[in-house]
Parts: sequence; structure tokens; C-alpha cells
Amino acid sequence: MNARMYSQLSESIASASSPAEIAVMREVMRTVKLHPLERQALERVLRSRADALRLAGDVVVYRAPAERAD
Repeated sequence: MNARMYSQLSESIASASSPAEIAVMREVMRTVKLHPLERQALERVLRSRADALRLAGDVVVYRAPAERAD
């Protein structure tokens, strides 16, 4: 795999904003011929991004009740 393609794939994974995009990237990785070390590194990035998206959906932000002007 050439460096440009590896870089683009890595950036696409890092900028994925939904589980559907992660699934597309996973499919692309299956079809592209990768060196074992490249595959391992990209799979690690993919897992990290999937975990980040999953955690972002689970985060609950506390908002203090608005002060009422009575």
C-alpha cells in the first residue's frame, strides 16, 4: 500500500462520525491489500474511533437548572 492511500484511510477513520462510516472503513480495509503492520495499526485506529463514538453516545452532560427570576 502506498503512503498516500494509507494516510487517506487513516484520516478517513479518524474523521468518521457514525457507526455506519466505521463499517464502511472496515469493509475498505478488508478489500485493500495491506502489510500486516499497516493492517494492525489501522485496526487499532478503527477500534479507538469506534470506542470514542460509542462513549460519546453514552456521555450525559449535567446542566444545572436555570435560575428563575421570581
